[in-house]
Amino acid sequence: MISHSAMRWAVGFAFALCACGVKPDEKSGDDQERHKAKPIKLGEAVSDSISYKDGDRTDWKVVETPDAGFLTVLVSLDDPKQEVLVALFDRYGKPVARQLHRKDDESPAIQLITQAVPGRYFVMVQAAQESTKTGYGLKVSLQ
Repeated sequence: MISHSAMRWAVGFAFALCACGVKPDEKSGDDQERHKAKPIKLGEAVSDSISYKDGDRTDWKVVETPDAGFLTVLVSLDDPKQEVLVALFDRYGKPVARQLHRKDDESPAIQLITQAVPGRYFVMVQAAQESTKTGYGLKVSLQ
């Protein structure tokens, strides 16, 4: 039989173990929130990575469009067997387009296309599951 004090210690230890886990965006760096999005240039490819378990679940990028046209967001996953959400938002934070890449999707690419007006747009790349971990390339273009 376990004593009352031993039981309290075991429960406290188990709670401490659970509390020590890394929060989903604890180590995302400066781009974990929309208002801290990293600027990118139209037509330029950038690379980054996400890892839910490592505390880097969400990356935000911001791009300026000087003209109206079709805005294309292309994300190429290093590991296409990962579940990744890509979403595009206008300057006010209103969702414009989104796509969930599932681990059984054949292509490693995620593509969003929307009609754009001149202004600021935000791109969010997010690990969709706790097991998601991948690098990716991102390119935003306007035609």
